[in-house]
Amino acid sequence: MESTSTSYSSIPIVFSKLPIDTNTQKHFAKNVTIEIPYEKLDLVLEQPVDFESLRANGFDVKKLFQDQGWLGYFDILNGPVYTQLVKDFWKRCDIITQEEADKEYNLKVAEDPKKNKGKSRMELGLREFTETKIRSGCIGYEVIITQSTIVELLRIPNKGIFKTFTPSSGKRSDYVERIAQKCYIKEEAEPTNKVSDMKPLQRLLVRIMFGSFFPRVGEAS
Repeated sequence: MESTSTSYSSIPIVFSKLPIDTNTQKHFAKNVTIEIPYEKLDLVLEQPVDFESLRANGFDVKKLFQDQGWLGYFDILNGPVYTQLVKDFWKRCDIITQEEADKEYNLKVAEDPKKNKGKSRMELGLREFTETKIRSGCIGYEVIITQSTIVELLRIPNKGIFKTFTPSSGKRSDYVERIAQKCYIKEEAEPTNKVSDMKPLQRLLVRIMFGSFFPRVGEAS
Protein backbone atom coordinates (compact mmCIF):
# COMPACT_ATOMS: atom_id res chain seq x y z
CA MET A 1 0.00 0.00 0.00
CA GLU A 2 1.40 3.38 -1.00
CA SER A 3 2.06 5.94 1.69
CA THR A 4 -0.19 9.00 1.68
CA SER A 5 2.31 11.17 3.54
CA THR A 6 3.75 14.18 1.74
CA SER A 7 7.43 15.01 1.99
CA TYR A 8 8.58 18.52 2.75
CA SER A 9 10.34 18.91 -0.60
CA SER A 10 7.14 18.15 -2.56
CA ILE A 11 5.22 21.05 -0.98
CA PRO A 12 5.66 24.37 -2.85
CA ILE A 13 7.20 27.17 -0.79
CA VAL A 14 5.30 30.46 -0.87
CA PHE A 15 7.45 33.49 -0.06
CA SER A 16 5.84 36.76 0.99
CA LYS A 17 8.70 38.44 -0.91
CA LEU A 18 10.80 36.46 -3.38
CA PRO A 19 14.52 36.52 -2.50
CA ILE A 20 15.32 36.42 -6.23
CA ASP A 21 13.15 37.47 -9.16
CA THR A 22 14.12 35.32 -12.14
CA ASN A 23 11.30 36.76 -14.26
CA THR A 24 12.86 40.20 -14.49
CA GLN A 25 14.37 41.27 -17.79
CA LYS A 26 16.91 43.52 -16.09
CA HIS A 27 20.48 42.35 -15.67
CA PHE A 28 21.84 43.01 -12.18
CA ALA A 29 25.56 43.54 -11.65
CA LYS A 30 27.12 43.66 -8.18
CA ASN A 31 30.71 44.57 -7.45
CA VAL A 32 32.93 42.34 -5.35
CA THR A 33 32.93 43.43 -1.69
CA ILE A 34 35.21 40.73 -0.25
CA GLU A 35 38.64 40.65 -1.87
CA ILE A 36 39.44 36.99 -1.31
CA PRO A 37 40.32 34.64 -4.21
CA TYR A 38 37.71 31.95 -4.87
CA GLU A 39 40.23 29.18 -4.26
CA LYS A 40 40.85 30.51 -0.74
CA LEU A 41 37.17 30.51 0.22
CA ASP A 42 36.46 27.33 2.17
CA LEU A 43 32.83 26.27 2.43
CA VAL A 44 31.83 24.53 5.64
CA LEU A 45 28.78 22.51 4.63
CA GLU A 46 25.95 21.36 6.86
CA GLN A 47 25.83 17.57 7.02
CA PRO A 48 22.66 15.58 6.18
CA VAL A 49 21.37 13.12 8.77
CA ASP A 50 20.11 9.60 8.02
CA PHE A 51 17.52 9.20 10.77
CA GLU A 52 16.53 5.71 9.63
CA SER A 53 20.09 4.41 9.92
CA LEU A 54 20.38 5.97 13.37
CA ARG A 55 17.12 4.31 14.42
CA ALA A 56 18.35 0.94 13.16
CA ASN A 57 21.41 1.37 15.37
CA GLY A 58 19.41 2.15 18.49
CA PHE A 59 19.20 5.95 18.30
CA ASP A 60 15.64 6.96 17.45
CA VAL A 61 16.12 10.74 17.57
CA LYS A 62 13.95 11.82 14.64
CA LYS A 63 10.99 12.77 16.83
CA LEU A 64 13.16 15.13 18.89
CA PHE A 65 13.66 17.28 15.79
CA GLN A 66 10.20 16.64 14.38
CA ASP A 67 8.55 18.05 17.52
CA GLN A 68 10.44 21.31 16.99
CA GLY A 69 9.57 21.56 13.30
CA TRP A 70 13.07 20.91 11.93
CA LEU A 71 12.46 17.94 9.61
CA GLY A 72 12.04 20.29 6.65
CA TYR A 73 15.50 21.67 7.30
CA PHE A 74 17.03 18.19 7.26
CA ASP A 75 15.18 17.47 4.02
CA ILE A 76 16.85 20.52 2.47
CA LEU A 77 20.28 19.24 3.52
CA ASN A 78 19.76 16.22 1.27
CA GLY A 79 19.62 18.50 -1.77
CA PRO A 80 22.46 19.72 -3.99
CA VAL A 81 24.93 22.46 -3.02
CA TYR A 82 26.18 24.77 -5.78
CA THR A 83 29.49 25.73 -4.23
CA GLN A 84 30.60 28.22 -6.90
CA LEU A 85 27.31 30.14 -6.69
CA VAL A 86 27.58 30.24 -2.90
CA LYS A 87 31.10 31.65 -3.08
CA ASP A 88 30.06 34.21 -5.68
CA PHE A 89 27.11 35.26 -3.53
CA TRP A 90 29.21 35.95 -0.43
CA LYS A 91 32.00 37.70 -2.33
CA ARG A 92 29.47 40.28 -3.56
CA CYS A 93 27.26 40.67 -0.51
CA ASP A 94 26.40 43.70 1.60
CA ILE A 95 24.79 43.50 5.04
CA ILE A 96 22.15 46.21 5.45
CA THR A 97 21.24 46.80 9.10
CA GLN A 98 19.00 49.41 10.69
CA GLU A 99 22.05 51.62 11.17
CA GLU A 100 22.93 51.56 7.45
CA ALA A 101 19.29 52.14 6.52
CA ASP A 102 19.11 55.19 8.81
CA LYS A 103 22.31 56.62 7.30
CA GLU A 104 20.91 56.12 3.81
CA TYR A 105 17.69 57.89 4.79
CA ASN A 106 19.47 60.80 6.49
CA LEU A 107 21.73 61.35 3.48
CA LYS A 108 18.71 61.45 1.21
CA VAL A 109 16.95 63.97 3.45
CA ALA A 110 20.12 66.09 3.58
CA GLU A 111 20.06 66.48 -0.21
CA ASP A 112 17.09 68.83 0.16
CA PRO A 113 16.05 69.14 3.84
CA LYS A 114 13.22 71.56 3.16
CA LYS A 115 11.63 69.27 0.58
CA ASN A 116 12.54 65.84 1.98
CA LYS A 117 12.12 66.22 5.75
CA GLY A 118 9.30 64.09 7.14
CA LYS A 119 8.91 61.93 4.04
CA SER A 120 8.94 58.15 4.18
CA ARG A 121 11.63 56.02 2.57
CA MET A 122 9.28 55.10 -0.25
CA GLU A 123 8.42 58.75 -0.88
CA LEU A 124 12.13 59.50 -1.14
CA GLY A 125 12.62 56.75 -3.69
CA LEU A 126 14.36 54.44 -1.22
CA ARG A 127 13.59 50.80 -0.66
CA GLU A 128 11.39 49.82 2.22
CA PHE A 129 13.39 48.59 5.23
CA THR A 130 11.82 46.33 7.85
CA GLU A 131 14.69 44.06 8.92
CA THR A 132 18.36 43.30 8.34
CA LYS A 133 19.06 42.25 4.76
CA ILE A 134 21.85 40.42 2.97
CA ARG A 135 22.04 41.87 -0.54
CA SER A 136 24.10 40.30 -3.28
CA GLY A 137 24.12 39.44 -6.95
CA CYS A 138 24.21 36.03 -8.55
CA ILE A 139 24.27 35.07 -12.28
CA GLY A 140 22.83 38.45 -13.23
CA TYR A 141 20.05 38.57 -10.64
CA GLU A 142 19.77 40.51 -7.41
CA VAL A 143 19.35 38.34 -4.32
CA ILE A 144 18.00 39.61 -0.99
CA ILE A 145 17.90 37.31 2.02
CA THR A 146 16.36 38.20 5.38
CA GLN A 147 15.41 36.32 8.51
CA SER A 148 11.85 36.23 7.17
CA THR A 149 13.13 34.54 4.00
CA ILE A 150 14.81 31.82 6.04
CA VAL A 151 11.85 31.07 8.31
CA GLU A 152 9.50 30.92 5.32
CA LEU A 153 11.87 28.49 3.62
CA LEU A 154 11.97 26.30 6.73
CA ARG A 155 8.27 26.83 7.55
CA ILE A 156 8.98 27.65 11.18
CA PRO A 157 7.73 30.57 13.34
CA ASN A 158 9.62 33.85 13.04
CA LYS A 159 9.99 34.10 16.79
CA GLY A 160 11.51 32.26 19.71
CA ILE A 161 13.33 32.49 23.01
CA PHE A 162 17.08 32.87 23.29
CA LYS A 163 18.78 32.34 26.62
CA THR A 164 22.45 32.78 27.28
CA PHE A 165 24.65 32.39 30.32
CA THR A 166 28.22 32.68 31.49
CA PRO A 167 30.16 29.75 33.00
CA SER A 168 29.52 31.17 36.48
CA SER A 169 25.82 31.99 36.05
CA GLY A 170 25.22 28.65 34.33
CA LYS A 171 26.37 26.79 37.42
CA ARG A 172 23.67 28.58 39.43
CA SER A 173 20.89 27.59 37.04
CA ASP A 174 17.86 25.78 38.44
CA TYR A 175 18.30 23.22 35.65
CA VAL A 176 21.86 22.11 36.46
CA GLU A 177 20.83 19.03 38.43
CA ARG A 178 18.30 17.94 35.80
CA ILE A 179 20.83 18.48 32.99
CA ALA A 180 23.41 16.36 34.81
CA GLN A 181 20.95 13.50 35.33
CA LYS A 182 19.66 13.59 31.77
CA CYS A 183 22.83 14.24 29.80
CA TYR A 184 25.91 13.12 31.72
CA ILE A 185 27.35 9.72 32.57
CA LYS A 186 28.09 10.85 36.13
CA GLU A 187 24.57 11.99 36.98
CA GLU A 188 25.46 13.35 40.41
CA ALA A 189 28.47 15.38 39.25
CA GLU A 190 28.45 18.97 38.08
CA PRO A 191 28.07 19.22 34.26
CA THR A 192 31.43 19.77 32.59
CA ASN A 193 30.26 20.88 29.11
CA LYS A 194 32.60 18.22 27.69
CA VAL A 195 31.06 15.98 25.05
CA SER A 196 33.22 13.07 26.20
CA ASP A 197 31.48 13.17 29.62
CA MET A 198 28.00 12.89 28.12
CA LYS A 199 25.81 9.85 27.62
CA PRO A 200 25.84 8.23 24.14
CA LEU A 201 22.52 9.76 23.05
CA GLN A 202 23.58 13.26 24.06
CA ARG A 203 26.95 12.84 22.35
CA LEU A 204 25.10 11.94 19.16
CA LEU A 205 22.83 14.99 19.46
CA VAL A 206 25.85 17.23 19.91
CA ARG A 207 27.41 15.80 16.75
CA ILE A 208 24.18 16.45 14.86
CA MET A 209 24.02 20.02 16.17
CA PHE A 210 27.62 20.79 15.23
CA GLY A 211 27.40 18.94 11.92
CA SER A 212 24.02 20.13 10.68
CA PHE A 213 23.18 23.38 12.51
CA PHE A 214 26.51 24.94 13.48
CA PRO A 215 29.06 23.37 11.10
CA ARG A 216 32.66 24.25 11.75
CA VAL A 217 36.15 23.05 11.01
CA GLY A 218 37.33 20.45 13.51
CA GLU A 219 35.60 18.10 15.91
CA ALA A 220 33.27 18.82 18.81
CA SER A 221 35.10 18.28 22.09
